[in-house]
Amino acid sequence: MDRTVTISDLQAFIEQCDPQRPLEPGDPLYVPLDEGQPVRGSDGRSCIDELARSVLLRGPMTATCQLFTGFFGTGKTTELRRLAARLTDDKLTPTHVVLIDFEDYLDIFTPISITDVLRVLAYALDREATVAEGGDPKQPPGYVRRLYDFLTRTGVELKEIGFEQYGASFMLEFRNNPTFHEKMEAALARGFQAFAGEARDVISEAIVRLRRATHAARIVVIGDGLEKLQPLRAEDRPRVEESVESVFVQNASWLRLPSCHAIYTFPLWLRFRAAPFGTLYDRDPQVLPMVKIADPAGHEYAPGVEKLTDIIRRRLDLRAVFGDAPQRTLTPLIAASGGYPRDLLRLVRELLYTANAFPVTPKDVELVIRRIAEAYALVVRDPDLDMLVEVARTHAVPRGDAARVARFGQLLAQWLVLAYRNGDEWYDLHPLVRRAPVVKQRLEEPPAP
Repeated sequence: MDRTVTISDLQAFIEQCDPQRPLEPGDPLYVPLDEGQPVRGSDGRSCIDELARSVLLRGPMTATCQLFTGFFGTGKTTELRRLAARLTDDKLTPTHVVLIDFEDYLDIFTPISITDVLRVLAYALDREATVAEGGDPKQPPGYVRRLYDFLTRTGVELKEIGFEQYGASFMLEFRNNPTFHEKMEAALARGFQAFAGEARDVISEAIVRLRRATHAARIVVIGDGLEKLQPLRAEDRPRVEESVESVFVQNASWLRLPSCHAIYTFPLWLRFRAAPFGTLYDRDPQVLPMVKIADPAGHEYAPGVEKLTDIIRRRLDLRAVFGDAPQRTLTPLIAASGGYPRDLLRLVRELLYTANAFPVTPKDVELVIRRIAEAYALVVRDPDLDMLVEVARTHAVPRGDAARVARFGQLLAQWLVLAYRNGDEWYDLHPLVRRAPVVKQRLEEPPAP
């Protein structure tokens, strides 16, 4: 018997389909995409498997440094939380994992510096050690006191910030007050070697304190949120991208922490701008790709479609929303998403908002797909058409100079191009980008001789 979808049901379904919500280990909404037939890897070994192996196969006191990236909404934070749980559960070597969300401390839309990163690492690790020792991280002294004193010694006037106020609020000023951040950054840059040396001392001390307080032989620091660094405005792009490259390339050595393992997320577009990362880090970066729902020739890949169907099945009543023939209503949404979990949840959520009756009809589905496709079409620029067509036809990184390859990375950052890995790494246009009239017209033209 058909079930009526109530307002209460819709509220729950919409909440469950939040594309911004990361999942904790053990959450019943989690779908193990990397189990069974591969849908986003070449041999069934996931990115998290590779990151874990790089830690577990090295000594607990070894200073390793790895990078992890992928598109927004592919589940990086969820997977990093699973990685933290796996490492913590290691029976052979007691392990303590420190998860740091850099978005809590940085404005991700402005240029970043290595002083920003070191400042956050020192602050977060000092707090973690204080908590592990049973102390109150809100009480001075701590790293904030040392940073405050350092800035004072450089001649920065900080009297307007009282001691009782400069705990977490002092750190948040760096994120929320652009004028304050610029002034502090200038002061730290003038005395960078002294500042960096002191920050590294704090980090080293905190790691020793953590080992002592937690009885862990291995300390793993996971820095999340840095993959979100990007400009809000086109005119800001050069400064932001240069600053990010400076942190992860020119200053890569500062990211390697004393006698512990470090893993950082970083923007996917940087892969196509900088030199090979394998020479700077312990391994090449791990990239979390899309779910493969079709091969490069466009033929449906059933295991990927079923995995994404399961993502939706766990979040709502599949029959009540999509009827007895979800291949006519849900499967078109999956195809339109290109295997991008964020966009699939976005499409389903929009459908829940707009449908007038349930189960939904194919007409309801097409209306939602067309609406989201229009948003993608607005992002397409004429100068990028040649590159988009080349990617659609070759499924490879476009040929050309460094500037052209860097522009390809920006198309990835705008979700116009999606990345897959099943066997070799390959690329394709987002299916909704293919719907853009200018793209569709160019793809129908015969290839140039």
